[in-house]
Amino acid sequence: MSNSLPRRLRWTLRALILGCALLLPATGGAQEVAGLVRSDCNGDGPLDISDPVFLLESLFGVGGQTPPCQDACDSNDDGALDIADVITLLQWVFGMSQMPLGSTQCGLDPTPDPLGCANPPCTIPADDVRVFTMETHRAGLPFRGELPRNRRQSIQWDDGSGGGLIQDSVDFAEYGLPAGATLPGDLVLDPVSGVLTGTTIPPGLHRFDLWARCSDGVLSLLELELPAFTAAESIVVPNQQFETGGFSLVAAIEIAFDHIHELPWPFAYPLFGCTGNPPLAPEVTESKTVRIYYPISSTGALPLIVFHHGAGFGHAGYQQLLTGLASQGVVVASVNDQFSFNQVEDHYCWGGHDEAARVLARTRQVVEEIAADPSSPVFGLIDPTKVFFSGHSRGGAAAMIAHELHDRDVRGIIMLQGTDARQDSTIGNTDRWISLPDVPVLSITAEQDTDVFYPYSERVLERFRGPTTMVTIHGGCHGYTSDAGLAGCDPCTWSASPSMVDSCRYITRELQQSITRHYILGFLRRYADGDLSVEGLLYGGEAVGSPYVTVAHRRNLSGERMLADFDDFPLANGGGTITSTGTLLFLKGACYDWPFPIPSPIQGISNLVLIADPNGVTSFRIPVTQQGEPLDAVGGKSLSLRLKNHDIHGVPDNSGYGHLDLQVRLTDGIGRSAAVPLDPLLPQVEFHPETHPVGTVVPLKYQRFTTIEVPLSEFTITNPLLDLSELVELEVEINTFGTATVDVRLGFDDIMIR
Repeated sequence: MSNSLPRRLRWTLRALILGCALLLPATGGAQEVAGLVRSDCNGDGPLDISDPVFLLESLFGVGGQTPPCQDACDSNDDGALDIADVITLLQWVFGMSQMPLGSTQCGLDPTPDPLGCANPPCTIPADDVRVFTMETHRAGLPFRGELPRNRRQSIQWDDGSGGGLIQDSVDFAEYGLPAGATLPGDLVLDPVSGVLTGTTIPPGLHRFDLWARCSDGVLSLLELELPAFTAAESIVVPNQQFETGGFSLVAAIEIAFDHIHELPWPFAYPLFGCTGNPPLAPEVTESKTVRIYYPISSTGALPLIVFHHGAGFGHAGYQQLLTGLASQGVVVASVNDQFSFNQVEDHYCWGGHDEAARVLARTRQVVEEIAADPSSPVFGLIDPTKVFFSGHSRGGAAAMIAHELHDRDVRGIIMLQGTDARQDSTIGNTDRWISLPDVPVLSITAEQDTDVFYPYSERVLERFRGPTTMVTIHGGCHGYTSDAGLAGCDPCTWSASPSMVDSCRYITRELQQSITRHYILGFLRRYADGDLSVEGLLYGGEAVGSPYVTVAHRRNLSGERMLADFDDFPLANGGGTITSTGTLLFLKGACYDWPFPIPSPIQGISNLVLIADPNGVTSFRIPVTQQGEPLDAVGGKSLSLRLKNHDIHGVPDNSGYGHLDLQVRLTDGIGRSAAVPLDPLLPQVEFHPETHPVGTVVPLKYQRFTTIEVPLSEFTITNPLLDLSELVELEVEINTFGTATVDVRLGFDDIMIR
């Protein structure tokens, strides 16, 4: 066993080789930034008379001299190589001026210019690394992307005064390109604000590095990913299946390592209705077991998922789900950590999310060390640049905190029925975690989950800052993510009567896990492999109308024009007033099933909630002018919005969309308009096709938010005279024809042109 491994670290090869056919239904090395030595034109190290001579010969084509790093020859840093640089160097060599820009030390160029550096002569160690997914570009829309604004300096508990976790951060003072690096297309970097702008970026996935430096000189490496599409997005392939073919046999090993749980007192922040008990010691050392699933036929480095179980579950209780993922070319490390969700909660009442997050970050470190040991069965199988934090239930909340507080060098987060660490359904509220991770997030929820109640999952969705997809599995429940758990899965057979309409799961565990794996594998295909063809699955309309799932998403597309997010209701985002006709209720609120128990105070959320006239036509109008000027929608592809068919929890008062018609109308500055029906984009399947027990008839209510997109071309087909460059109003019309048998409640959010 390698002496470099942590104390008490050990592994044992499990006797069982896990056959997938039986289980499935029929940081790498040191990070550096390339630099240059300013004015060392010939690249020989010292600055002397040979440098201006070399540059002079290069400028006049003498001897075929080519600078190994043109940027280094730019002594006055004006972005051009000319005689002025020769003069600057000569003046310094003969003592007529001070040292030219830079010094004999390796440095960075904060001034963007067209000069290249074919052979960067040196590198500078980065103090930290930040993985960051830029906004998505689509041809026809201008690009504007913002880099991270600050670097976290430290994380510490306060002194017990109630302020909670203190995250000291320092703003970045300057940004730049490593020596020899270029930006995609015509992108231009503002070295002060960290904003990237441009109009033309070649289609494809662009991965490139930038650096950011604080005023104290601390250097950060930003590893960036920028997806770019053609206007037609022809690279997207719809309806791909990720659970067919290519299965590998899977093996598992178990390891153990020591983890120190820190237990400060008094506790950092109170939760509603919470009283804690002082811990017996300021820290406790616990041995953590990790089970690592890996495909035995793989020979290359694979993505790694670091997974934390939920409260009341264990690391070995997800074998079917995790083995299925491993069979498709993924390494999964599942850690056992009962302490965080038991003893920690006894003392602090907030569910142990913080400590579980620390365990996840430590597990990643340990697993990567094992994969670097030649004596390990998983030697060389893990790609440290393709790591994802994941978890079930409270483990899902721990996954997002692990990124936010401990390790930002991850590609994404995968939450399975994840709780909200800010407002856990059973342990109360806190003012923590107001702003959630900006990495890509996949959140998979369950419609009939009676453990992680709505609206928690959708409130978490609204606070993520990066590209996000939330999948709700119709008929699924909390414990079905595991092999045998029933937490949050009421043991009842669904019936169309209170309260079973919203409590009883009505699909099989196998179906729920199959859908879960499908979306996880698609998410990994996108963010581990860089496969842009799956964007339709994550951020398109593939799931619209599906009887199996409801999908809400935010793509983070540059060039989006938000018309109404209802944060300032009744004002639209452009400043005009939103009005309605025929509504029985029309307000900003939370269009969700109300959970019980309800922690207090309820966290705010902003959706448009309306009750339509059951006997006629209801409509609402949004001024789309921007500061009084008409909206120019040219270059946009679609009108996007999130919509849900609301019901009251436990009451059979929702019959899907079959009893109403919806249409959306755009009007331009001289009164020309075009209306497009939404019905073809709304779910049409009335009953779930794969219920359990077999024969159960379940009418689908489609009660969670779904993202729908109406192509702008549909409006101009309806009325070719409509001027998309001069839009002034959007109107949504709901017609029940007087035939509605239930209370028609709808929720709208994030109406935009994209």
